[in-house]
Amino acid sequence: MHLAEKDLLEKTLEEHNDVFADIVNALGFGGGMLVEPESLKAGAHGFNL
Repeated sequence: MHLAEKDLLEKTLEEHNDVFADIVNALGFGGGMLVEPESLKAGAHGFNL
């Protein structure tokens, strides 16, 4: 898989609230469930809390 394909796959996965919330929680909060998928909504430039 080429780098461009990996980037597209990553961006596609991040469009799903549950995946995005898992990424933010894992990387930003050490795995704590601070960001809930239900609390995310689509904004002009992606998702907003």
